[in-house]
Amino acid sequence: MQHTLQKLPKSTIELLIELTTAEMQPYLQKAATQLSQTNTIPGFRPGKAPYDEISRRFGIQRVWEEAAVIAVPKAFAQIIQEEKIETLGSPEVEVVKLAADNPFIFKATVALLPEITLGDYSKIVISAKEVAVPETQIDKVLADLAKMQTKEVVVDRAAGIQDKVTVDMTMSLDSVPLDGGATKDHSIYLTEEYYIPGLKEKLVGAKKGGQLEFRIKFPKTHYQKMLADKEIDFKVNVKDVFELQRPPLDDDFAHRLGKDNLADLKALIRHNLEEEARGKETERQELELLDKLVELTKFGDLPEVLINEEVLKMIGELEDGIVRQGMEFTDYLKKVGRTRDELRLDFAPPALKRVKTALAIRRIAKDHNVSVNEEEVDREVERVLEVYKDAPEQHEQIRSPGAREYLKGVLRNRKVIAWLKEQALNTNRV
Repeated sequence: MQHTLQKLPKSTIELLIELTTAEMQPYLQKAATQLSQTNTIPGFRPGKAPYDEISRRFGIQRVWEEAAVIAVPKAFAQIIQEEKIETLGSPEVEVVKLAADNPFIFKATVALLPEITLGDYSKIVISAKEVAVPETQIDKVLADLAKMQTKEVVVDRAAGIQDKVTVDMTMSLDSVPLDGGATKDHSIYLTEEYYIPGLKEKLVGAKKGGQLEFRIKFPKTHYQKMLADKEIDFKVNVKDVFELQRPPLDDDFAHRLGKDNLADLKALIRHNLEEEARGKETERQELELLDKLVELTKFGDLPEVLINEEVLKMIGELEDGIVRQGMEFTDYLKKVGRTRDELRLDFAPPALKRVKTALAIRRIAKDHNVSVNEEEVDREVERVLEVYKDAPEQHEQIRSPGAREYLKGVLRNRKVIAWLKEQALNTNRV
């Protein structure tokens, strides 16, 4: 197998790799077997059709294309090992020549591990803040729980600031109805903030059957740019007024939530809030630690492809979170007034920071022989599968070799961070 190596700017290399027809033979055989296993071929059991029959049925070029998919990662890994170079991320592959009975030639562009000079991270000291839960937080949770058990009772009186109203409503701009600006049986809680500033105040004092017409000027910062700083006309037909009757916070209320009394319910809330606060404090400590680690570390030229990959990963994480909340990502972008390209620019600085952090942790793991065994990865896989127990379509991906390798890296990073934090929080040094 022949190859040439060319160094590119920003810690990137390009490999031009050529496999002879003889070197392609085992990959061709494997490709043919795979095609036989995944397709029905009359007269042959799955995976048992001979190579010539597969070539005749699917065409020799199809077999070579399937073989190339198998050959690329194997050949790339072999060259990387021979050259004794450390790469980051996946290579960008470009097929140069792929024709049956000819040498297979492809290019692989990949980022190299840049030069890293670690500072004296043993001297990093981070603060530990006391975790405390004020009574006001417990009271707020109790109020929210009571709110969930609120009864809504129709009343024949004017709406007050503690009530709810249902309305039919239309909005228009310069006498032209707004697209999506008409709604029926729409509930507006006068106790809560509303996405149209000033609207709920217009409804205080309204009665069932009342017909209101008024104008509201939208704020300049409104997320819908076409409405920002515009005066919008409203026509509102009040359908009903509801009194919101919340249960008293007593032992009966606690009993309905599975606790013996109000004191026990408060104790449970306090415990949960303290656990949440401890989690946030742990996260804050780790961020402080990693920020100081990056400040102490000197980095060579960072591959742009690595930063771009991190940006795309961050956008993917954001999109996944938005979709999980039940919102379309395109709607979210409209709401925040950003395009995907603008998001890429926004995420570039934090992506650079994440890349630097990952590289520093990787270097420490290597220097101190921090490793993760397969049993640890197995346990993490099972934990992730439990998280996604209601999404069985994700299970195959979670068990894949690529996912296992990713989880191994996550576990390794956790070990490094835990070790660094133990040193940094040593009470004898604080």
